[in-house]
Amino acid sequence: MSRAHPRRFFRHGLLPQLLVFEAVARLGSVTRAAEELHLAQPTVSLQLKKLAATLEVTLFEQQGRGLRLTGAGHTLLETCDELIHCLARAEGKLAAF
Repeated sequence: MSRAHPRRFFRHGLLPQLLVFEAVARLGSVTRAAEELHLAQPTVSLQLKKLAATLEVTLFEQQGRGLRLTGAGHTLLETCDELIHCLARAEGKLAAF
């Protein structure tokens, strides 16, 4: 993979967007995710839209009043889980310093 390709994600603040996405996917609600993250609901919605635009995929489908993950959303959620565990391991290793 070329180095230019991953750089596009850093220009758009990908990590906060991924954390917002993970919370919405886990909780099934933009409102509940906003409450958990102490963010305004429009901020969470905007972060999701920016993430989907950056990745050029649809992450959620509206299902009644809730949201349902698409195939791309499920794949991204698995990656988010891996990333969160990786960051937690790094934090644990760095705690010794």
